[in-house]
Amino acid sequence: MENETLKEIGKRLLSARKAKDYTQEQVANLTGLSIKMISAAENGHKAMRPENIIKICECLSISTDYLLCGESARLSTLTDYDEIKKLSPKQREALSKIVEDFLSAFE
Repeated sequence: MENETLKEIGKRLLSARKAKDYTQEQVANLTGLSIKMISAAENGHKAMRPENIIKICECLSISTDYLLCGESARLSTLTDYDEIKKLSPKQREALSKIVEDFLSAFE
């Protein structure tokens, strides 16, 4: 049985890669990682080493918080607000993506 956490990380990795319009091969070339490792991570079959997580996040311009937990570091600082605490994990992930996209547009 596969680990649900790995599957969720894989979904976020796949989504971030597609948002950048990169192929697995392009990510592999940009990070120095293998296509096989990227595919295994996207499919939730294998956990990534910390240094590989950092490489992938830098390549895809996402935070490790987003990849691992589904939210940005910026959003997690807002969790004191009652409205945000009431959101489901899926809603928090969507809000996190909106915040990250909005802020990256001004960098």
